[in-house]
Amino acid sequence: MPTPDPDLVRALLAEQFPEWAGRDIAAPFEGADMAVFRLGADLAVRLPRHHGSVGSLQAEIRWMGRLAQRWSFPTQRIVAVGRPGAGFPWCWAVTSWLPGELAADRPLDAAAAPALGRALAEIHQPAPADAPWNSEQSVGLTAREPTLRQALDRLDGHVDRDAAAALWLAATAVPDDGPRVWIHADLHPFNVISRGGAFGGIIDWSDIASGDPAVDLGFAHLLLPAAAMPAMFDGYGGADPATVARARAIALVKAAALATLRKPVAAAIGRRCLIELGVARSCSTARSLPEMPP
Repeated sequence: MPTPDPDLVRALLAEQFPEWAGRDIAAPFEGADMAVFRLGADLAVRLPRHHGSVGSLQAEIRWMGRLAQRWSFPTQRIVAVGRPGAGFPWCWAVTSWLPGELAADRPLDAAAAPALGRALAEIHQPAPADAPWNSEQSVGLTAREPTLRQALDRLDGHVDRDAAAALWLAATAVPDDGPRVWIHADLHPFNVISRGGAFGGIIDWSDIASGDPAVDLGFAHLLLPAAAMPAMFDGYGGADPATVARARAIALVKAAALATLRKPVAAAIGRRCLIELGVARSCSTARSLPEMPP
């Protein structure tokens, strides 16, 4: 199979969408599942990197064509769907391109909190019975405990295990029977756009699924300073205490996992969140978290 690169993208476009084939094609943003190429000023091309990600792109194509029409916040939209060709065996997509920077590179300011909350409220509408089920994010809170334990074990001595246990117990003591709604399911700072610190939109819907709204609300802790979370929940329209508690616990899982990564930007995001959740004692403690072996 051809490696996703600008030459392959140009060949696919020339074969199927020649009106775009003459545009500049930038080097890809390489995710675990998708290769994304900027196409001129306002478009992008998304190609699955392996067979296991084809179903995710198909789900994104199917559902985003419907759901995004209802949303007022900026998000990538499916512009065209490509078929296998030029030696590439799977479907692919042309999408809109959102201006700005990744929130991982330019974090959101506290003032962005209400806009993020409003966007999540638009997303979190009841999901139909045939909505995708995400094996990592559509699960209940207790199913995440092995991941949390593994991450905390790798960070042992660099986090306050008692504080982490208290946060987790507080969340598992409340009901975990919230309504199942549409969730982005991968709302980390590499999938949110910052425009000078303002909320600039959400990208990469390949994990869209039915799940607990606390999942995306938990990810929000990775995107905003802790002091801004009340404003985020105000923009969201409020949440019951059980959902807030589960969101904090999910944030703990995500932050601990990120803090173990060897990618410095991702690890720093996880470390900051651990501090603001109260399970890492100080900035110096966070900076001392070890680099993890591969």
